Amino acid sequence: MQSSDIQLNGWFGQTQPNLGIQRLLFNSLIQMDVATGEPQPSLAESWELTDADTVISFVLRDDVSFHDGTPMTSADVIASIETLRTEGIPSQVKSVANLVTEMDPVSDTELTITLEYAVTNLFDLFEMMPIIDDATVDQLLLGENFNGTGPFLVDDYTPGQRVDMVRFDDYWGDVAYLDSVTVTAVRDSQAMLTALRSGQAQVAVDLAPLDATAIRDDPAFEVFNAPAADAGYYVASNVNVPLLSSKEVRQAIATAIDRERILDQVLGGNGIVSSIPWTPSSAAFDESLQNFYSYDVDAATAALEEAGAAGEPVKVFYDANSGIMTGIAQVVIFDLEQAGLQPQAEPLQTADFLTRLRNGELDGLFINVHGFGQLSPATLVTGAFPFNANGNASQFDNQTYKDLANAVRVETDEAAAAENIAALNEFFLDEQFVSDLISSYHTYAISSSINGFETTILDYPILDRVYLD
Repeated sequence: MQSSDIQLNGWFGQTQPNLGIQRLLFNSLIQMDVATGEPQPSLAESWELTDADTVISFVLRDDVSFHDGTPMTSADVIASIETLRTEGIPSQVKSVANLVTEMDPVSDTELTITLEYAVTNLFDLFEMMPIIDDATVDQLLLGENFNGTGPFLVDDYTPGQRVDMVRFDDYWGDVAYLDSVTVTAVRDSQAMLTALRSGQAQVAVDLAPLDATAIRDDPAFEVFNAPAADAGYYVASNVNVPLLSSKEVRQAIATAIDRERILDQVLGGNGIVSSIPWTPSSAAFDESLQNFYSYDVDAATAALEEAGAAGEPVKVFYDANSGIMTGIAQVVIFDLEQAGLQPQAEPLQTADFLTRLRNGELDGLFINVHGFGQLSPATLVTGAFPFNANGNASQFDNQTYKDLANAVRVETDEAAAAENIAALNEFFLDEQFVSDLISSYHTYAISSSINGFETTILDYPILDRVYLD
């Protein structure tokens, strides 16, 4: 299998480099049904919510062992939560874990977790958090030991280049058919396509759309979108940059960008244009707002002139290793020039881009892709790096936004929750610290010799039942 990057770290958050690997090495307590979003058993056999949803009691499977043979127990679940809560460990569900006030290991297979208060995205925590071995946490964080419970275990690893995995014969689920899986980092989409055609690879993650189109009608391959639609492409603003501190300028930028061109020329029509961050399957998605920002270069030019921003320079950061990000950047830079700004391309290597994104160090516009539009809206507004109301890549600090995010997080009444979502969408469209462009998908291109390929709600590949003709 080939992906654009490989880094065996950052396990507690969703990251592009680990997209193809996470579910192969680790499991979580639950695994959400992709179609319904409902939690299903995984390492947890069952659970019960009590005390107004502030206490959750889990019964764990009693037949799970880590790759080194150590049995999984409730102590490992506690260690996983404590590790996720550690300062410096990035995770989009850290805010949920931080609400845990008590963890009671009733037995090796029973655990009770108490929260400060109930939240609407509790199960997103238990979907995204891998269960790790209490005894090897430090080695895992250093990238030296990957002692998971998943269907494959690490045999060899070259950071940034390659990971070789072999079947874990004592896997608690159905033992995988495949003897081994190798994931290699290939940053050029054409090289991925060549590897597929030559038989050197059987799976490619996120081929450039034009390359995917080249084999879409070839019976030797299957190209499909991961059904969760977990890829929202956006351009965001660091609001500490004087030019981008003005929401009128940010609105003008949103109006200046030709989303249809990005969809057609960069993404090959794979997705829909959208001005809001939710996937169409989300209860927060409002079709009437989908085209709120439509391409209008004259209106954008006039708005920039009125704001006194005409002719101003602005940096545009993007991941230079991604053909899609590079293509979007080219369109955005051209469109901003047409509207009267002076955009400056700032391509970065993947690791540098992600580090500066997380640390809020991109001093201009930045182009990226976010997930979480298919999960609870609370996870996006309290965890996703571009949107987190309590600290985001845009440095956007606003009490009204914090109050809205908290309301979305805690309100369970259906009517009141709908009002909160409507107010949140209105706020996003007005402030435009993140300008969503396209709601799309992670794409997998696979050899027709592969059978049984599936993905999780986070678009991680599931290879447990995959076999080759």
